[in-house]
Amino acid sequence: MGGALVASLAFLALVAPCSADERSPVTVVAGARGALAHRLSQELEAAGLRVQVEASPTPVAPGGLLIVVPEGDEGSIEIWSASGGRADLVASVAPDGPLDTRVLRAAELVRALRPSARAPGDAPPAAVAPAPLPPAPVAPPAVAVGPGDAWRSLPLGAWAPPAPPFPVRVARRAALVDVGVAMAVGWQTPGVSLALDASLRIWPSARVGIGLLADLPIVGPRIEAPEGEVGFRSTLLGVELVLAPVARTGRFGLVLSPGLGLAHVSASGEARPPYLDSDESTFTAVVYGRGEVRLRLIDSLALTAGALGGAAIPPVDIRFVGRVTSTFSPLASFSLGVVVER
Repeated sequence: MGGALVASLAFLALVAPCSADERSPVTVVAGARGALAHRLSQELEAAGLRVQVEASPTPVAPGGLLIVVPEGDEGSIEIWSASGGRADLVASVAPDGPLDTRVLRAAELVRALRPSARAPGDAPPAAVAPAPLPPAPVAPPAVAVGPGDAWRSLPLGAWAPPAPPFPVRVARRAALVDVGVAMAVGWQTPGVSLALDASLRIWPSARVGIGLLADLPIVGPRIEAPEGEVGFRSTLLGVELVLAPVARTGRFGLVLSPGLGLAHVSASGEARPPYLDSDESTFTAVVYGRGEVRLRLIDSLALTAGALGGAAIPPVDIRFVGRVTSTFSPLASFSLGVVVER
């Protein structure tokens, strides 16, 4: 709205009748009659004011108010007052914020300028003093954002990363490979042993994988007889199917491993006279199964406790001068160690 509008309003104020009802209607000038004009008219009528909507400026009585609504509902809402033969711009509402906020602000300004306005059903006050005009909104400082030459201006604080509607928890990814080391106390038919267990497992899926086991003897059992003494040692290399019935991503885990292995069994004899020392060794197959309980200590390290049981097929006999003194077949062990996951 430019100088032509000012001139037009001034002319209409001059030609307006000099005597007018103090309750003269508030004139809303809206050429397009959009949503803003319609909503503002409803709000003013709800406040107890008579409202007339015009497509162009019309004569206004002295003391009357003229509200100019921008076309397209995007410009400032201007409030003009006719007095003393002229029309003056007394207030405006900047095009900031949602439509309802602008409408309510304009209605408050009009009610402040028309102290006689009251909502339907309200008792008329004895004396009403004009309310002070609310301060005009102050635009916040702007900052430049955007890549390259596509710079634009946004109010400071107008943008912030949206907060998630609920706390986000990132699930730990199941490891693809784990390596374990454990000390195992074992029992075979000849006696008790101590071994070092080393394992490697590869997990193509979260709950099923393949593994390798090496059971390396540290201390083997000894067999004594009248003919002498024999040191017994067994080394096991196994291939396993590994299963995780409990998810491996939690604090506690369970791994079950049925396996098939090859055992190297050796006996080193120290004979008493008149017998001679003798060292013998052989290979045999071993079918076994083992279970492992895990307790996660840190992200990629877990404490493990395991048990293994199996049997040699065929069994291996240990003989003293042709007499069977022991047979290597059933075997068992209990282990405690750690697993590193990657």
